[in-house]
Amino acid sequence: MYRTMPLIVLTGVALLTFSANALDQSAPFGLSWGPVDKVPVPSLATKHDNITLLIYRRDRLPSDELRDTEEIVLQVCEKEGLQQIIWISRSLSTVEEHNKLASILAEGTRRYGKVEEGERGTVQWNGGQTALAAVSTDQGLHRIFMASSGPAVDPCSKEHGHPVSDHWMHFLPKQ
Repeated sequence: MYRTMPLIVLTGVALLTFSANALDQSAPFGLSWGPVDKVPVPSLATKHDNITLLIYRRDRLPSDELRDTEEIVLQVCEKEGLQQIIWISRSLSTVEEHNKLASILAEGTRRYGKVEEGERGTVQWNGGQTALAAVSTDQGLHRIFMASSGPAVDPCSKEHGHPVSDHWMHFLPKQ
């Protein structure tokens, strides 16, 4: 069973490479918001209405650059292009999770300013453009989930029928 970590422990978001300022067209991992011309072959691809999910599991990620990453999900909207990136950490020990969250908090605060409380025990910056949650298992392992949304996520959401920016929360355990 998973449980959501208390907000005090979570205080952080913005993986060192995350950038989600709506006025800045850069996206995490050196990607750009908007049309997608060319992407590496994903581990899995699936389509839901106007959104294509490109899922990159550990076997498709550069291990030296993303050593704490289990999975990255790109949500590509039919008209607006790339509009959300979800990062999921590998299973972390308590010490690793604490260190990673401290690092994320410091970098996020430096880049975006004060962190805000979000839904379901999450924290966010930039009015929700960048968000984070951490969960723990009964076995004492931890995962960090982060999402960064692009500047055209609202029109994509309207066409999709509900907020695309909330899709990443489906990766979190039910409360």
